[in-house]
Amino acid sequence: MKSIRSFLRRSLIGGVVIVLGAAGAWSYYDAREQIDELFDAELAQNARMLGKLYQSQLSALDVESRQELLQELTAGIFRLRPPSLSFPDGHEKSPLGHVYEDKLVFQMWDPLGQPLLGLGVQGVNLTYMPIPGYGMQHTDHFDWHTFTLYFPDTGVWVTAAQREDVRDELTGQIALHNVLALIVGLLVIALMIGIAVSRGFRPVLRISRQITARQPGYLEPLDVREAPDEIRGMVDALNGLLARLADTLDKERRFTANAAHELRTPLAGIKVHAQNLEADATDETSRRAARMIVDGVNRMTRMVEQLLTLSRLESGTEVPRVKVDLEHLAHELERDLGHMAQQRGIVLLLKIAPEVTLYSHENGIYVLLRNLLDNALRYTPEGGQVQLVIRVDATADKGMTRLVTMEVLDTGPGIPLRERERVFERFVRLAGQKTQGSGLGLSIVRELAERLGADLTLSDSPLGTPQMPGLMARVRFP
Repeated sequence: MKSIRSFLRRSLIGGVVIVLGAAGAWSYYDAREQIDELFDAELAQNARMLGKLYQSQLSALDVESRQELLQELTAGIFRLRPPSLSFPDGHEKSPLGHVYEDKLVFQMWDPLGQPLLGLGVQGVNLTYMPIPGYGMQHTDHFDWHTFTLYFPDTGVWVTAAQREDVRDELTGQIALHNVLALIVGLLVIALMIGIAVSRGFRPVLRISRQITARQPGYLEPLDVREAPDEIRGMVDALNGLLARLADTLDKERRFTANAAHELRTPLAGIKVHAQNLEADATDETSRRAARMIVDGVNRMTRMVEQLLTLSRLESGTEVPRVKVDLEHLAHELERDLGHMAQQRGIVLLLKIAPEVTLYSHENGIYVLLRNLLDNALRYTPEGGQVQLVIRVDATADKGMTRLVTMEVLDTGPGIPLRERERVFERFVRLAGQKTQGSGLGLSIVRELAERLGADLTLSDSPLGTPQMPGLMARVRFP
């Protein structure tokens, strides 16, 4: 069940369709039963009326006079009433009669089964069946409902008959009217269900939009006044979770700030003492030991700074965006890392497009590029080359969108294709590497790229050779 609203709509409308369908079927069969009852009563009444009429008007006549009168009555009836009534305007009745008259037949027989009087459609002759009560006959390609009655005073049998299709037609018309009413009712109910479900879930959707629109660092509690009773407990639990999370993040920020101060100060002191020791050393062995202490302190300081940077990224603090002069930023990186390139005998080149700027987080971009350049300088062998390229590229949509592309290229051993995703994990270092590191540099680079909305990819460097394919780290900012 992906959507409760869709589930409720389908379930409620489906249930209403089933109920109304069952009600329509029950209405059809009930209407047919009532119509049968009505017409059966009408047949009995007509047969009884015809028999009484014969008994009161013709019983006093002799046989010959009776036959002549019956013949005159029959002929007169058919002269007065046309054999078929039809109305071009589609109505079923008019001052001339009703179209259903063609589908009603009356027949009278004497005790010997000789027909005395027939009233109905010419050419339709009912079969003499001296069995009183209701029955069925088939004649003239139609089925007829019959009612037969015997009058002992006159000794005649009277049968009234009605065509089956009359009842079917009336039942169908009644059912059609009922079905149309049910369909209209179904549409109205479906509309009301949709409106009711949408309005009922409106508070839930408002709370969902509140949560979706929140920034990562915004941990204020949700407005409980908009929550219905059914989800109030969940909203209260979520507010409790947000409060605990805010408290945890606040403690983590305080720890990060304290750790930054407490760790940097003693490391800086150790470095100063080691440098003094190196300056005061009288033999090469002591100086080499002092330099090793300085190098170890530098590595420790770098690891602490990377851990603190990673901690700040994970704290969810909002990143302010300002206009960044990338050319000026690149020269700052050259000044900070130039001594490292000189010590390793590596050529560090900058290829920066003039006056290229970007609205982003300046410190974040600095740390991102510094980590990429630091990795490139560490893993490129002596005598190699590292380049920082910053340019503006136009996309394929006719230059409507411009991308600021930053590339760090080196001539080092590169990273195998199957390992390029794994190196972004924390504390992961590839096998066979002799260069010292913590395995956090590329992890921090990816975190920063995601926070700054940039796209980060790794590929072989155009500067590489088959023996040293090198690595190109490309970062693109829209």
